[in-house]
Amino acid sequence: MTGRRPKLGIYCPGAGTGGPWRYVHSVLAALDPAEFDATVFCDLPGEYQPRPWVKVVRLGGPVGFAGGASAAPAAGGAPPRRRGVGRFVPPAVRLSAGFARESRRLARLLRQHPVDLFHTQNTGFEESPVAARLAGCRRVVGTFHVDSTYDLHRERSGPAYRVLEAVSNRCLDVGVAVAHATKKDWVRRTHVPADRVVVIHNGIDPEKFRRRQPREEARRALGLPADALVVGGLGRLDEAKGFTYLIAAVARLRAEVPGLVAAVAGDGPLRKELGAEASRLGVADRVRFLGFQSDVQRVLDALDVFALPSLCEALPYALLEAMAGELPAVGAAVGGVPEVIADGGTGFVVPPRDPDRLAAALLKLLGSADLRGRMGAAGRERVVRDFQERDMVRKTIGVYRRAGPWPTVR
Repeated sequence: MTGRRPKLGIYCPGAGTGGPWRYVHSVLAALDPAEFDATVFCDLPGEYQPRPWVKVVRLGGPVGFAGGASAAPAAGGAPPRRRGVGRFVPPAVRLSAGFARESRRLARLLRQHPVDLFHTQNTGFEESPVAARLAGCRRVVGTFHVDSTYDLHRERSGPAYRVLEAVSNRCLDVGVAVAHATKKDWVRRTHVPADRVVVIHNGIDPEKFRRRQPREEARRALGLPADALVVGGLGRLDEAKGFTYLIAAVARLRAEVPGLVAAVAGDGPLRKELGAEASRLGVADRVRFLGFQSDVQRVLDALDVFALPSLCEALPYALLEAMAGELPAVGAAVGGVPEVIADGGTGFVVPPRDPDRLAAALLKLLGSADLRGRMGAAGRERVVRDFQERDMVRKTIGVYRRAGPWPTVR
């Protein structure tokens, strides 16, 4: 290998542009093309092609698996039930057969586009680390962007699923966890050696999330009342984000904070249900659903307090962005959230699924502009100190370098 750049393959499937997608773009922006020959394996080739030195390989593949065009089904990645004799095959056998089939398919793709170091953004129950081993990749790195708590209904906790999950994680030379809680969860769940998992917190460029508009101007653009106290959140409207508990907290505060409005930016399958819940609790006029907002900064500029009532998180970018904009935050004690919010210092951490505690924490902040200002300023200082994008990518590229030996290119 002497005399050539090591070939780095970054695997980022799926049609969404969420946390893993952002993470990959951050790494690519900092990667020196004179040091690594980079290939991105993805379902969104156009998103990466503006970088001419990055080779892009489209994944394709069957829908329903990590390498396909959509997320795995709720049943945990099992292929759809087939008619005829297939319906008599035990679910565990179907699950294992589908996992093996997709692992072999991805391995064929990797053999066609060989790399020295394979960095997958899908870890847990995933075929990609196994495929990388089958394809003969010298080193396999995987980032844990989520943890097992995302399996809210325990649909991915059966014995066959857990065995394949452990096999997949054991294929990693190095696991990168975005939070200490994420590392602890996967070490416990799949018995991957703790010394094989490093923690590299997600990071942002805090300068990009300074306030851009006066609060009144941002509210006018979003149709929010200028003189209200506005608490808000960002995210997909699904069960995992816990917005039903924010609505319940607003209902508890309607008498104590007459001018309170909750603003929720995002779209998703629970939009109608959340609206119906707000009506049932008598706060339909207090909850504003803003829909999908491409300009996240405008939403943050409109808020007095940021709320993150999630049932599961690893280390959310939205929380870092809100704190970088000097918003005090109230977040549920899930995943890495307590690693970001200094409870009582930059905001408050409350138990998940507890609208009473959420309401009490919000009341403390909504009742004192001075407290909001002090906690908001402290939150920005915390992001600047501990959650910088440049540190995240520097440490990640350090993992690549230590995974060698690679040829020295200077």
